[in-house]
Amino acid sequence: MQVIVAGWIRMESEAAPTLLSAQGHIDAALAEKGCIAYEWAVYPGKTDTIFVFEQWETIEDLLAHLNDEPYFAMGGHLESAGIAGAEVLCHSVTGSQNIYGNDGLIAEEIFGIRTR
Repeated sequence: MQVIVAGWIRMESEAAPTLLSAQGHIDAALAEKGCIAYEWAVYPGKTDTIFVFEQWETIEDLLAHLNDEPYFAMGGHLESAGIAGAEVLCHSVTGSQNIYGNDGLIAEEIFGIRTR
């Protein structure tokens, strides 16, 4: 079962410099087993807030990451920059599908529910 990690981290100051200097930590996480996506970005219009999105092949892969050096290094990096608040949640994925059909419109059905 895939796992999605998503949320936000509010910094005590501008988030962009913190993210730019974290590229090595991000690259290290992307190289870990089971990491499909590890995306961090500054929220548009909220220059002190980082949007976090991660996708892991399995819960075991996420747990390995949470106990590995890239996770601890990123945590230390963020702490030294000053975290003002955060909410980052993990979600189990039981199914995935495209939102748009081949015609470029919202799919006729999403998880069995008619959309149009």
